[in-house]
Amino acid sequence: MKLKKPIFRFCTVLLIAFTTTACSSSNVSGNEDIIRDQAGTLRWGGAPAVDGVGMLFIVDEAEYGAPGTPDDYPEFFEENIYEVEVRADFKLTGEESVRGWGATFPAIEFIKIEKL
Repeated sequence: MKLKKPIFRFCTVLLIAFTTTACSSSNVSGNEDIIRDQAGTLRWGGAPAVDGVGMLFIVDEAEYGAPGTPDDYPEFFEENIYEVEVRADFKLTGEESVRGWGATFPAIEFIKIEKL
């Protein structure tokens, strides 16, 4: 009987440690790539196919490769206007976006975006 008690305690501790680690890591990884309530500039820098940088979302000193063209954001861009102040929630995709003359930007997907 004395042998079973230490093994039971060890297995219980091991199970608790495994469960805690598994639960905490799945919660963190689901939320760590989402950046919320960021004010910045949504800028169209020309088509990447002709060496432009495409759509960028600029927050402070960080520049992100955003999806789309001005046509995808008609409520933000007027004719001959290629820069607008917005507030957005976005997700980092984990990929790098290569644009222009080989410039790379962290790629993002917008979750919510609104004009300021």
